[in-house]
Amino acid sequence: MDTYRVIAGRYELARPVGAGGMGRVWQGLDARLEREVAVKVVRPDLLDGPLREEAAARFRREARVTARIAHPGVPAIFDAGLDEDTDELYLVMAYLPGLSLRDLLDESAPLPADWSTAIGAQLASVLAAAHEHGVIHRDLKPANIIVGVDGRVSVVDFGIAAVLTGEATRLTATGDKPGTLNYMAPEQIKARPPSPASDLYALGALLFEMVTGERLFASRGSAYEVQTAHLKELPEPVRRRRPDLPVEFGDLVDRMLRKEPAERPPSAAEVYRLLAGQLGELPASGAAVHDCGDPTWPFRAPLAPPAVAREVAASRSPVPSAPRDGAERLAEADRRFEGRDFHGALTAFRALAKDFEAADSATALWCQVRAAQCLAALGNAASALSGLSSVIERQRRLVGEADRRTLRSRRIAVDMLVALGRSAEAHGELARLAEDMADALGPEDADTIESQRLLRAWSVPPQAGPVWPV
Repeated sequence: MDTYRVIAGRYELARPVGAGGMGRVWQGLDARLEREVAVKVVRPDLLDGPLREEAAARFRREARVTARIAHPGVPAIFDAGLDEDTDELYLVMAYLPGLSLRDLLDESAPLPADWSTAIGAQLASVLAAAHEHGVIHRDLKPANIIVGVDGRVSVVDFGIAAVLTGEATRLTATGDKPGTLNYMAPEQIKARPPSPASDLYALGALLFEMVTGERLFASRGSAYEVQTAHLKELPEPVRRRRPDLPVEFGDLVDRMLRKEPAERPPSAAEVYRLLAGQLGELPASGAAVHDCGDPTWPFRAPLAPPAVAREVAASRSPVPSAPRDGAERLAEADRRFEGRDFHGALTAFRALAKDFEAADSATALWCQVRAAQCLAALGNAASALSGLSSVIERQRRLVGEADRRTLRSRRIAVDMLVALGRSAEAHGELARLAEDMADALGPEDADTIESQRLLRAWSVPPQAGPVWPV
C-alpha cells in the first residue's frame, strides 16, 4: 500500500494524502484524461472474512451519497469500482489542493473572526445541500474539511453518512456510535437516531475550536469525561475568551451547542444566513495565507481568480510589517525549545510565523518547522508531520530544493516518520536525503556527515518500531 502503483489500469497513485476508517486516500493521476485525482482505496483487511460485504456496501453507498450532492463544497465523483487484478474497491474523486482544517488549526489556531465566520458559513452551505438530499454527515471534524487554494471550503468523507430515505441507515459495526467524540452531538452519544441538528452541533463545536484554539471540553482528562461533558455541561461562552467576536456570533454558537436538538437553529440554511450576514460587518483580518486561500475570498470577491482576490483582501487590510525585535523573539523561542518548554515554544513559533509571513517568508517557514517539532515533542507527531510536509513543499518553491533549510526540514521529517513507527519509509527518505545533501552541501559538510553516519548505523531498515539505531 506504500508503493507507486496503478488502479484499474488507469489511475496512477502517486502519494498518500490521508487515511480514514475504511481506507487510504491517494493523490494520483488519471492517465486517460491527464488530470489530477484523489483515489480512495478500501483497506484490504476489510475485504477479508465476515466484514467484506458490509465494507463493500458502505463503500458503494459513499460513492452514491457523495455523487448525489451537487455543491461546490463537495468533491465531484468521477469513478468507482472493483479493480479485478487486485480485488480492491476504489473511489475516484476530484483532487482538492489546499490544507485540511486540522492542519490549519494546528498551525494557526485560534483563527481570526472573519476566517472562522467564513469557514462556518461555507460549511453550513454544504450541510444545507446535504440535508436537502436527506443526508446527514455525522462525522464533521477538522480532518474531513479542506480549505482550498481559492478559499473554497470542501467537506469530504461521507463514509458514515446517514441517508434518511431510500436506504438502510445502519451500515456500521454492531454497537458502534458513528462519529468522532470531540464533535459528537449528545443524541449520537446516546445512540439515538441522528438528524440535521446533529450536524449543526458538530459545526458549533468546530466554530468553538476555530475561535478559541481548543477543542470543546478539551480540559477533560479522559474520553469518558469528554462524553459526560457533551451530555451534561454547558460550554464556556466563546466571547469570554474572544470579546472581539460579535455578540450575534457568540449567541449562534451557544444555540448550536444546546443539548436538545429542538433548541438548536432550525436548519443549516439558517446558520448560513446568520454567518454570512455577520461576515459583511467584520473587518478583513489580513491573516497570512499559507498553503490554502483566504476563506473570505468567495464572499468578498466571488468568482475572482486568487490573484485578484488577494488584491481585494489587501486593499481592506493593514499593510503588514516585519515584527519588532524579531531576532530576540526567535532566540527566546529557541531557548524555550532547548529547555523543553514545548508548549511555550509552540506558541512563540506560531506567533513568529504569522508576524514574519509578509516581511520574511523564509523565516516564517522555518518558524513553522520549529512549531511542527514542538507538536511532535508534545505527542502529536501525525499532525506535525502533515503540517511539516506542506512547509517543505513551500520551502522548495521559495528557497529551492538544495537550500540548507529545505534539507534540514526533510531531516526533521525523517525523525517524525520514525516516531510514528514508519521505519522503512524513514530509512528510504534518509537515504535520498543523504545523497541530496552531499550533492548540494558537499561531502565534508556537517549536515551531510551526520546524515551519512546515521544511514551507516542503520544499514538495514528495521521492520517495526520507532527506534533509532545507536
